[in-house]
Amino acid sequence: MIQLQILSGKRAGVVFDSSKPPVTIGRSNEADVFLDEPGVWPSHCKIEWLKEGLVLEVQSDALASVNGVPLPRAVLRHGDLITLGAVNLRFHLGPVKQYSAALREWLTWIALAILCLSQVAVIYFLTR
Repeated sequence: MIQLQILSGKRAGVVFDSSKPPVTIGRSNEADVFLDEPGVWPSHCKIEWLKEGLVLEVQSDALASVNGVPLPRAVLRHGDLITLGAVNLRFHLGPVKQYSAALREWLTWIALAILCLSQVAVIYFLTR
């Protein structure tokens, strides 16, 4: 899960969560992360899942920096500081949702019980 914590600007303190990349960031209403701040373009950048990892790709004329280094493209790591115009964002990899294995466990026990009972039945019919 991708988490972006807004550190400065009008929406400081807000945390955006997304489990499905790509995530678009910009001033446009269609952007996943809406930032109405100075220096932020309508479609400023996006975070995509590529073979090298989660990658921040900045629009051709927009400016962005990761950990203080201006880059048009960067592979993101947990804790990176992203600066877009006058806004600072902290990138986090959120906790992975854990699913319950109770149903699978019950089905396994039922299958084992059926297997044991069928073996008892086979032995009973063979010894008669």
